Amino acid sequence: MWEFTLYGLLLSVIALGPILGFFTYKVDFKGNLWIVFILGGIIWFLALIARTPLLLLRSLFPLELVYYAYASILAGLFEELFRYFFMKRWGKFRKSKAHVLSMGLGWGFFEALIIYVSSIILIAIFLDLDASIPELPSYTSPHEFFVGGLAGAFERWVAVLLHVSLTFLIFQALRRKMYLYLAIAIHAAVDFVAVTVAYLTQSIILTELVITVFALMVAFYALKVLQVSEYVPEESYLSASEIYQN
Repeated sequence: MWEFTLYGLLLSVIALGPILGFFTYKVDFKGNLWIVFILGGIIWFLALIARTPLLLLRSLFPLELVYYAYASILAGLFEELFRYFFMKRWGKFRKSKAHVLSMGLGWGFFEALIIYVSSIILIAIFLDLDASIPELPSYTSPHEFFVGGLAGAFERWVAVLLHVSLTFLIFQALRRKMYLYLAIAIHAAVDFVAVTVAYLTQSIILTELVITVFALMVAFYALKVLQVSEYVPEESYLSASEIYQN
């Protein structure tokens, strides 16, 4: 009876497992890094809550694409400004490469947990209960549900790569404010392009391909910035170039 739910749990493990496994491998169970990881997720949630009232103004936008552009700009503004504010205010977020990385991983992990995992589990439970909900997706079998959900799990991995890259750009923004504006623009652009491609083509594969290409481009750019830049917020903190080399 609970086949959909079991597949939903498996999809959740596929989405979250690699992220958590990579983080655990990199931090080696250091308590302070777990705190940074969790705080990164909490800050993402605060940014989501802060912009939610503005997202509810959908009725003001008669065209879907205009609303998508509006929502994408809000995501870029709120998430990157929150990331910048807390990284600037609390030195623990920028103390070392591992701290910056932990913030980005926690940001992406909690986004995956709340946006993807919670929804996939609820959908699976409703499908098992044969709930009569108009918006509920229809699947011919639990296997079809599982295969369809794999794209979303993969998207979470790509989103984490993007969040880590943006976190390192925000780290550089503490030295040069232009990286803050750049991070906001990149975040908004990726969100808008992804949702627009999905809306216009109705192709999950093409949408995921576009997101992946964008995320890889941002990651390579962030690495390049770290190679050529140097920033020391306090004497005990690593510079960006040191972070890249360690």
